[in-house]
Amino acid sequence: MMSVFALGLGLLTAFADSSSLVAAEVIRSGDPVTSYNATTEEGDNAIGDPLLGREVVRTVYAGKPITYENTRAPILVRRNQVVTVKYIKGGLEISATGRALGEAGLNESVTVLNQQSKQTVQGIVQENGWVLAQ
Repeated sequence: MMSVFALGLGLLTAFADSSSLVAAEVIRSGDPVTSYNATTEEGDNAIGDPLLGREVVRTVYAGKPITYENTRAPILVRRNQVVTVKYIKGGLEISATGRALGEAGLNESVTVLNQQSKQTVQGIVQENGWVLAQ
């Protein structure tokens, strides 16, 4: 188990250091990194870079580096958004509606208030914006 963690950490470090993107123009907080607003340090097109599609956390000014640390996965669930919460165990699937108490992107944790029971649950945001309860 520890070797899998070490491998994942090593890949994350390699991923974080692999990009040499710089902002071609001012990219405001929450805006996605695109091939139009980012280029490589050499001035080449950024198509295919793993940072494309991620959102910047803070404003990045023209000529400044875009890194894994100053970007995040696009937000799929926003605070106070009504979401579907699902609990899945084997063949059993229970669905309910809830209100998100924070923001989260794909595979990020979010707290949701179940609107029927008024209980909070933790869950992981899935691709279509629904939350898998843990």
